[in-house]
Amino acid sequence: MKLVADVGGTNVRFALAEGARILPQTIRAFRNDDFATFYAAADHYLAEAAPGALDRVCVAVAGPVTGDHARLTNRDWSFQIERLIENYAPEARLINDLEALGYSVPSLSADGVRMVTEGTPAWGNQALVAGIGTGFNVSPVVIRDDGPVVPKAEMGHVQLAARIHEAVSARAKGAAHGFETVEHLFSGRGFERLWHLSTGRSETPAKLMGSDDAEMVDHVIFYAGLMAMLAQDLTLAFLPGQGIHFAGGVARAVLQNGGGPAFAEAYGRPLALDTAWHVPVKLILDDTAALAGCAAA
Repeated sequence: MKLVADVGGTNVRFALAEGARILPQTIRAFRNDDFATFYAAADHYLAEAAPGALDRVCVAVAGPVTGDHARLTNRDWSFQIERLIENYAPEARLINDLEALGYSVPSLSADGVRMVTEGTPAWGNQALVAGIGTGFNVSPVVIRDDGPVVPKAEMGHVQLAARIHEAVSARAKGAAHGFETVEHLFSGRGFERLWHLSTGRSETPAKLMGSDDAEMVDHVIFYAGLMAMLAQDLTLAFLPGQGIHFAGGVARAVLQNGGGPAFAEAYGRPLALDTAWHVPVKLILDDTAALAGCAAA
């Protein structure tokens, strides 16, 4: 039996797994604010679940993972392989939450995703998860019969593509916008900064998301077009024939609040290489996907 956990900035989810299969009836979520440490939350969960002896534990963390240590970005929670082994199971693993979503790709069901583009064929055995939330990064995925392989990658600090930079410069009306890297623009801070620069308004965009405010609707459509250009570049860089899977709060907000059709239209334009194929684009909606990814990892 495995213990798997997905530790986000606000909530932590736990489940038990047999092999790569999550036991749905064991899934529980708790508020981080209710516990001083991750270990206190895990102890509380296990006291309720009473699984008996555990073989393995895997924890996905919304923050940097370095060797056998990890930390949560927005909270003073730290994680150590040695302590996970000491407390819970003889084998333990720490992975980034986006990496966990990469491991979940082969098990995602039709109910767990939303198709953003239609009619694009899937090919090969590679996929990609692109997370736009607090920050930005990608998880390449190689789908194999014996389980997925998820190489590490760092795309957030890559220089922003020239055509995207030019579009943003025009939108900012000559103002010094400071969007130099992918993460500068494709993140929560980037979405908000572009809103303020292009409209001059002081409201937080989150308060207007999903409303009929004309400037917010226009902002979402424009940002969705930028995401489509990014997706085209990711297609050429990673050749994810099984699809690009967007995840994260910003990606969800844009693609579910009027940006989907604009994304599909812009994404369908010719690629830089006329021999390249478009690939399916999906939005991950399953909030338990990272748990399945931990079980697979």
